[in-house]
Amino acid sequence: MKSTRILLSLMFVIFSSACVYKTPIQQGNILKQEEVDEIKPGMNKRQVAIILGTPAIADPFSQNRWDYVNTSKYKGVTSEAKRLTLFFKDNKLIKTEGNYFPEKNSVSIDEE
Repeated sequence: MKSTRILLSLMFVIFSSACVYKTPIQQGNILKQEEVDEIKPGMNKRQVAIILGTPAIADPFSQNRWDYVNTSKYKGVTSEAKRLTLFFKDNKLIKTEGNYFPEKNSVSIDEE
């Protein structure tokens, strides 16, 4: 009787620990390729904000740089970090950089 109770307790612990599910966590700005494709040099900050929204984190020291960051974590380990940086001059978009969509954003757009 005691050995059966111990065996059942042991089986319960083993099987219940295997059923722990860790939810993937995504934080930051989630952007779509279509939205990023709409961004063109010469757009003002308001036009960009309408398309992409405002960045999750605003840099108080550089009002002419917007950073859109997105991280994905699974089981506490960061599996992916994406970044899109927009640069403005005189309230107009002049350049983008980042790895948010590497196939499209590997080359910066410049208006000079």
